[in-house]
Amino acid sequence: MTGHLLANLWRINQASAQGPINKLTPENYQNRLTPETATAGFIALHAAEAIHNFAQIMFGRPVTIETRAVGGVSDTGQPIDLDELKQFVSDSFAMIAGQITALPDEQWTEEIQTPFGVSTRMGVLAFLMHHNSYHAGQIAQAAKKGSRF
Repeated sequence: MTGHLLANLWRINQASAQGPINKLTPENYQNRLTPETATAGFIALHAAEAIHNFAQIMFGRPVTIETRAVGGVSDTGQPIDLDELKQFVSDSFAMIAGQITALPDEQWTEEIQTPFGVSTRMGVLAFLMHHNSYHAGQIAQAAKKGSRF
């Protein structure tokens, strides 16, 4: 029951977080709100890469991707292949969806050690959904109101 509920919440989070990413175009993905902030495309890449890091925390799944947008790195304005980015985001969400349904219900309330301290897996998933939503807002604002600097 817990896994089913969390899978539905994840599906809703995916739909809302992917909305702004799916609206990225060659004309707006390099938009920034200020010269110091990241581009909309880089933030989307960061969000997808972070999903993989959270999968390692929650499920012990090894991070098998090469990361370019997590770990204190800055956006240097490198071009991003939008089709690849959108597919990577979709694949990242699908990977977590599969992990959610595979985890036994009783393990969602087990406490685990995280970089943020001790938490339940359910708490880490909630944090990840917040992270996705936070960055979806940044992506939407940068794409719509930002410009290339």
